[in-house]
Amino acid sequence: QYEKINAIVKHLALELANSAQAHVRKGALHALSGTAIGLRQHAGQMLPQLLPPVLSALSDPDPRVRYTACEALYNIAKVARSSCVAHINEIFDGLFKLSADTDVQVQNGMQLLDRLMKDVVTESEAFDLAAFMPLLGERIYVSNPFSRQFLVGWISTL
Repeated sequence: QYEKINAIVKHLALELANSAQAHVRKGALHALSGTAIGLRQHAGQMLPQLLPPVLSALSDPDPRVRYTACEALYNIAKVARSSCVAHINEIFDGLFKLSADTDVQVQNGMQLLDRLMKDVVTESEAFDLAAFMPLLGERIYVSNPFSRQFLVGWISTL
């Protein structure tokens, strides 16, 4: 059964998430998050397959795709919760890039996802603060005020 799910996720990630058409990319993101929701407690096992196309879409040129990627990642993280901690550096990097996004809807989606990820990190005993600190240190001198506010929020949470 997992082989079939894995094949579908692979098709979504490799073919549809990389489509030239924005609506197809958005559909792939919805399907990936729907897959995670359907897997429920087993979603964490599929994170290595589910996360890369979603994280990649956070940098999409189309703001609607970036917003949909925020939604998809929120849904995946809501189901997988503590399993996301193993991927926190990649997720944090995507959130950091979105913190400077000029689109209001993308900003709103990022802030919801940011709150969820802070909750996930603070609830988890598996979170490695020492491994996370260099990520904060690399970005601390950023000049964008929204990105600075984002970093201060994480520092105060930790």
